[in-house]
Amino acid sequence: MHWRYGGKWLAMAVLAVGGATGAGTAAAAATAVAPVPMTLAGSLQWDQKASASGREYRVFVSIPDRPPPPAGYRVLYVLDGNAMFLTAVEAARAMERRPDVPRDAPAVVVGIGYPPGTDIGAARAFDLTPPGSEHARIRAATGGADAFLDFIERDLKPALAAQVALDPAQQALFGHSFGGLFVLHALAARPQAFQTWIAASPSVWMIPQGLREAIGSLAGRRDAASPPLRLLVTVGEHEQRPAPALRAHPDARKLIALLQERTQVDNARAIAALAGGVPGIEVRLDEIAGEDHGTVVPGAIGRAVWFALAPPLPAPPLPTAQEYLRMTPEQRYDLRLWVRELPDGRRIPWLAGLKRTLHDGLTAEQVQALHAERNRMDQEYGTRPHEVNAPK
Repeated sequence: MHWRYGGKWLAMAVLAVGGATGAGTAAAAATAVAPVPMTLAGSLQWDQKASASGREYRVFVSIPDRPPPPAGYRVLYVLDGNAMFLTAVEAARAMERRPDVPRDAPAVVVGIGYPPGTDIGAARAFDLTPPGSEHARIRAATGGADAFLDFIERDLKPALAAQVALDPAQQALFGHSFGGLFVLHALAARPQAFQTWIAASPSVWMIPQGLREAIGSLAGRRDAASPPLRLLVTVGEHEQRPAPALRAHPDARKLIALLQERTQVDNARAIAALAGGVPGIEVRLDEIAGEDHGTVVPGAIGRAVWFALAPPLPAPPLPTAQEYLRMTPEQRYDLRLWVRELPDGRRIPWLAGLKRTLHDGLTAEQVQALHAERNRMDQEYGTRPHEVNAPK
């Protein structure tokens, strides 16, 4: 894979540096360089046509520098690969260097994008949206998600398996915006296609009722014996409630109305709650503070990589009321942060158990003081609990 800086901008940069001092020309001559295209180590790319639709895609692949485990590498598929592949690669490789991550389970990162000359906006609007998702605000053709999923399943996965040893039982799919919508549609349509699903800022507003019905229908198709699945839904805090800076924008009123019309945060919460009721799906919802639909991308990718590749976090032992009371405020805060990292299906029952324990074993004044302590420490450290912390 190669990148090259444009010659015009490189020349301007050299002139600017050279003109900074009287010795600029001599210094430039003494340190002459010969730039070459940059290569991303351990990477492959190819263009591939879908056997059924004939649509063409560019595939980006990053392979770890360690040999594959006996079952093959884990895989993280990243939609909108032209924009998001490199960020996902850096996040995955950085995580693999952490001391708390197993060294024997590196991951291949696969970006799915488009070759040069493609109208990417129109192409992704078609490929990443389900049938029936026509919307007045989207002028491009939509509804090609099933054909795109066919390409991934029938064409791309076999081509990848011919190049790299992959573990078919450890596959994750990440998508943002329209990509997040695609992830949710694919989960509902073919839950066996991946084991881990990450929908970042999904554009549920494109087809809200149809998508909710599709996710809800999973409950009738799965039971306790179904293969376990994991779903992470992320959304930025300011995807529905505008960031303060947005109010100074010349088109603030129009942009704020659009945010409120799309109800991104409400939709993310609703989808996570709906999926959480499906047997065998472990669901986590992360609302990322301080970010909007665009700025949330790096953080969403970081959380996606962690969710897909990090070892599962065990739930802490449930303390008795007196054990909890004897903890220092910092110990109680650390315990709360640990529990907040658990997926909804384990976090909510744990918190319900703690609530019962405290109400049964402490006075009302003690419980009220602990609640005030939690609020104070969250404010002090800039943290906050999940929106949903009790069973519905």
